[in-house]
Amino acid sequence: MGISYRKRGDTWEYRFDKVTINGKRKQMTKSGFKTKKEAEQAGIKAYNEFIQHGEPFVPSEISVTDFYEKWQSTYCATNLNDITRRNYAKKINNYIIPVLGEYKLRYLNTTVLQKFINDLYDRGFSRNTLSSIKGILTSSMNYAVEPLHYIASSPMNYVNIPSKRVVAKVATRSQPHVFISKEDMELIFKRFPEGTSAHIPIMLGYKAGLRLGEAYGLLWEDIDLENKTLTVNRQVQWKDSTDEENGYWYFANPKYDSVRTITLDSELCRLLSAEKERQMKNEVKYDEYYFHYYSAPNTRMLNQDENGREVHLVCVRECGEYIQPRTMQHASSVIHNDLNIQFTFHSLRHTHCSMLLTAGAKPKYVQERLGHKNIQVTLGVYQHLTQGMKTEGDEILDSMYK
Repeated sequence: MGISYRKRGDTWEYRFDKVTINGKRKQMTKSGFKTKKEAEQAGIKAYNEFIQHGEPFVPSEISVTDFYEKWQSTYCATNLNDITRRNYAKKINNYIIPVLGEYKLRYLNTTVLQKFINDLYDRGFSRNTLSSIKGILTSSMNYAVEPLHYIASSPMNYVNIPSKRVVAKVATRSQPHVFISKEDMELIFKRFPEGTSAHIPIMLGYKAGLRLGEAYGLLWEDIDLENKTLTVNRQVQWKDSTDEENGYWYFANPKYDSVRTITLDSELCRLLSAEKERQMKNEVKYDEYYFHYYSAPNTRMLNQDENGREVHLVCVRECGEYIQPRTMQHASSVIHNDLNIQFTFHSLRHTHCSMLLTAGAKPKYVQERLGHKNIQVTLGVYQHLTQGMKTEGDEILDSMYK
């Protein structure tokens, strides 16, 4: 291997050649070991690290807390959108730092991290949340290896989420997918009829499967009423600010960059056509007092022209004022508390997906229509049975043995 050892006084030393420059050998040497065995162990480790890294690897003394501050300000700031960064920061500050923050980064190992994941599982965290936290740990530890060279290898390489067969000490806190029945949807539309601020966004979720940000970011230029199509080109997001008054809405790519063109049914086309005609009449009626919005070069939404492109939003009030996504919080509260219907805006999307699959639509078609990241998400929704599907299955089962 080319490593030599010698005793110098009362201690031992290892030495090996790194390279020869101009006929002169450059060597790596270290002494001070009490025994030859200690020198051999250290020498072999140093030699192997030199082969891999060019120099014996020296782990960083940085704390986990300081490391995550650096990771968020470097990697996350330049690779993730605002919503993802906020979600990461929330999980780092609420879950990772309180448990691991006082460790030195180099002391994190697979055992420590596996126990961390196991403890979250036992506390009832959903598999989706565990998967997200595990993803943050994996990505950050990889970054600590390369390009930062803070640690030699990732301790997350062999960390796993506990098997579904393992019973957690606390019941999982996951929210089940909610399917809204036709009868409940009729109650919702009776409470929020055509002309109310929540009606069109709810219809876009229920009949087109749009995400919340996609529904509220929809422009009239995205809708082709003649050909009955709608193109999802963007979503709207909120940019936080330390001064709340300086926060603003802006346009971003759809989640997973899922730009797509979908077909609209006749009822939704009728609703959108009537709404567009109303808005055109209202613009004339309100004249100079009608709200106009513009998209600045940085995609910020403005209510005044600052060298931006005028955008014609679908979700606006009679005077043209933008209906913000936050209004859906009020609508959801009314539906949940007053109508006693379990509801989130995402449940509209889930219902749309379930209805298509139940009616016989191919999973691939549904995946592309809803902009799911992969087919497994679509098939996961299919696992949720409506009462009608269960009744049909029960009848088949009963008839099999007659």
